[in-house]
Amino acid sequence: MKKTLLGMLVVGAVILTGCAAQLSDADRNLLNKAVASGRDGSQTLQAAEAAAIRAEQAAVRSESAATQSEAAAREAEAAASQAASQAGLAQQNALKAEKAFEMKIKK
Repeated sequence: MKKTLLGMLVVGAVILTGCAAQLSDADRNLLNKAVASGRDGSQTLQAAEAAAIRAEQAAVRSESAATQSEAAAREAEAAASQAASQAGLAQQNALKAEKAFEMKIKK
């Protein structure tokens, strides 16, 4: 699209430049401003497209980071659950050991 636009601007500039010999100074200045505006518009379009590409790349990186964060959160949750389970088992073993110790003292 931008190549077509740029091509049309160049062709238009060449045609209008040929006609410029018959234009007044004021008209020639307006023509030059129009050609310059076309060039500036094309550059602005290219800059906007580049910015859109960078934004899309940033969005992809952000999505990837979010996915990694979610995976890390799931792993942390699983580790916490396992730690809680092991703490429960340790508490049960401590109670059993305490009872065994009390039984040994009573004998």
